[in-house]
Amino acid sequence: MGEFIAELQERLLPEYEQMKHYQVFTADQIRECVRKRERLLLNITKSKKSIADYLDFIVYETQMHMTITEKEKIAGMKLRGLKSSIATRIIRMYREMLVKFAHEKRLWNNFIKFSKKSAPQEVAGIYEKMLSYHGDDPESWTSAALWLYEYNRLNITRVENLLLRGLQRHPASEVINKVFFDILLKEAAQADSKRNLDENTVSEQEIKLERVVSVYRNSLTNITHLEYFLKLLEACEDYPEMTVNLQHYIIEDIQTKFSREPALWDALAKRELRGFHLGDLQKHMEKIEASGEPSEKKMRSDENSVWQARSKKRRIELCVLVYKTAVQHVQTQEMWNLYLEAMLALSRNHKTERAYTQQCLGTALQDGHKSKLMHSKHYATLSMILGSNENGGDACVRILTEALEHDPSMRMHELLLAALIRNDDEPTIHKLFSQVRRTMGAAGLPLWESVISYYRARGDSQSRRQLNDIFMQACKETWPEFAALRCSYLRYLWHEHSPTKSRDEYKKLAIQPPMSVQLHREMIKLIESSKLKDKPTIKFWRNCYEFMATYFGKQDPTVWIDFIAFERDHGDIKNIALLSQRASSKLDPEFVAIFEEKRALAHIAAAPTS
Repeated sequence: MGEFIAELQERLLPEYEQMKHYQVFTADQIRECVRKRERLLLNITKSKKSIADYLDFIVYETQMHMTITEKEKIAGMKLRGLKSSIATRIIRMYREMLVKFAHEKRLWNNFIKFSKKSAPQEVAGIYEKMLSYHGDDPESWTSAALWLYEYNRLNITRVENLLLRGLQRHPASEVINKVFFDILLKEAAQADSKRNLDENTVSEQEIKLERVVSVYRNSLTNITHLEYFLKLLEACEDYPEMTVNLQHYIIEDIQTKFSREPALWDALAKRELRGFHLGDLQKHMEKIEASGEPSEKKMRSDENSVWQARSKKRRIELCVLVYKTAVQHVQTQEMWNLYLEAMLALSRNHKTERAYTQQCLGTALQDGHKSKLMHSKHYATLSMILGSNENGGDACVRILTEALEHDPSMRMHELLLAALIRNDDEPTIHKLFSQVRRTMGAAGLPLWESVISYYRARGDSQSRRQLNDIFMQACKETWPEFAALRCSYLRYLWHEHSPTKSRDEYKKLAIQPPMSVQLHREMIKLIESSKLKDKPTIKFWRNCYEFMATYFGKQDPTVWIDFIAFERDHGDIKNIALLSQRASSKLDPEFVAIFEEKRALAHIAAAPTS
């Protein structure tokens, strides 16, 4: 083994001589390189070799290659021989490793990535070997085909053979079919379109287009996803005149197979917006039929343009017309969502036709409401539009009330409540709130908060009475989520009535289920905001901490930490030791260590600094 490594090192002598001659490395660095390579060579010549042994050597040589490249830039000279020798060794290392670990696809990918830069002429062969092991992955076939095609366009025959082999193994692969389609489409676009073959009846481009159609027809029998065919149709738009007939085939087929798919109608409508009017396509096909010439023999148009130029407004009109037809044929919420989202996008993006697009949006929203299939997010848009109109308040309330009958979601209740608040319709607001309170439970909390904010903003005597009633009702609710409203009630009483009234209410709520540590912390915060620090206040303050310790002291160490901090800063320091003992005895065992740690940190933070 030692003799073999010595022989390998001897083969590296010319490299070391070049390093020394060109002063790429110092003598010490070269000696270190010799030692490093000897250790790495030893690893890959042992009987049991791992992937890591090879990768360590490859990483080292790659770093060496990068270092020499940097030295070239600094010194302004070329070291191609040295770099070529290292690259050859890395490639040889990859080949040897992949003989033993061919099942590791990532190694093949790394090898290919390196070879694309260092030895691109070898990449096609590497891909072929990889496919013999990893041909079960469709993306391996497309990666190989795309590399061959991009590296040398003259490889088109080899590319086609490669993709045909991939399709034999994966006939239903969308990725292979799409790549094959795209490549043949590019080739057809670059071909001669003049009729100069077979007695001047068929052009080179038409022959190549027939092959594109063949790939499409083949995929039609194996692929069942609409998204794939929409991608093909979109690819055809890059060559609009050349692919007129092909676009017709695709549209005709997907209309037959996917007529109930909202995505199909959405795609056809957006094509109208891009200038690809379905009527132009139909007229073109009618002319072909009238001429008596089979469409397969006339793969492209001889006319200057099949697609008529239209104004932006006319394209929008045609787009809207498709959507209107779509919601009649496919009466689902998804179809309405696509229609309304498209109208929203039009109103945002087409400023030159702003008035018309706003009209289209308004019509779509009205029709969507009538369909009873419009989503609440679009009702929010309708509400915003009507709310900004001086006379739209009543209409907004009417529409949202009707919508609530078939969509009693939280969002619809919020929209209706917001509309009623804008109209300041207090009786109806109270009626809606009463209904929510009876039917929605804890889920209705946001509506409670909105109604409370409304009555607080009104500020008259009747509103204050209603507000007090609502807060009292909220305090009686047993859902834990309503703790936030209890805290709001304490703040309201403290600031709008008196601290005494807030404290009295706290005494009741502190022992009324469901228990909430949030309630006690809110009361403490209110006391802290007061400048009054007399004995009764301190006593009441301490009681808040006692409540927290009683109800939450088993599993919340921070309760005790805060209690100790209170005694230290505002109460009686003598109580701190007793509190620490109480905490250690009451806390569940798993929380004691956390308490001790937090107490030590708090003690350090509170210690005076010299």
